[in-house]
Amino acid sequence: MLTPNIESTINENANKKPNRSGIGAFFWYFLFIFIIPLFVHISYINSLKKLNVKVDEAESGIDVQLKKRRDTLLKLMDAVKGSIKFEKETLTTVTAMRTGVGIEGMIQNTKTLDAIQKGINVQIENYPDLKSNALVGQLMSATEEIEDNIAAARRIYNSNASIFNQEINVWPKNNAACSLKYVTKYFFEITEEDRQDVKIDF
Repeated sequence: MLTPNIESTINENANKKPNRSGIGAFFWYFLFIFIIPLFVHISYINSLKKLNVKVDEAESGIDVQLKKRRDTLLKLMDAVKGSIKFEKETLTTVTAMRTGVGIEGMIQNTKTLDAIQKGINVQIENYPDLKSNALVGQLMSATEEIEDNIAAARRIYNSNASIFNQEINVWPKNNAACSLKYVTKYFFEITEEDRQDVKIDF
């Protein structure tokens, strides 16, 4: 009885290219050329949307703090109005400030509130009785705390805006950004010179 040549059977396909069908090759290259970039594009869109939400969230944080500052200033003006005469225009300006006005609007609101705060502080310095008033002291301390919170919120916003602006301007994410119609974000930045531009006298 003859024994089959096991070694020759095992190695009969050695040193040969694997078999493939034309259809299989077509689908593989189709997936590689079209589907993979599509998934990459979708992942970029999702990441940019998340970044945009973070920027909006940080912007909202500044808006909340500015509203607190406005409300605190109104309380402070109400507490000292018996001793200090306020222009009707000043009260109207503070009261009319709206939330949700965007970064540009918030920058302008901050300039105005800075000028009003400076004017109130100067006036209070001229009235020793007011400086010793507990309510006035509490409101001024609250204003300072809110200003610190605004500075912190501004840093968070600017950090997120910087990351967002970098991401939408580099290839290939700029293609996803264009499809979403995203534009670069404003930075929330105010210089000392800007603060001097708005003068409100009492």
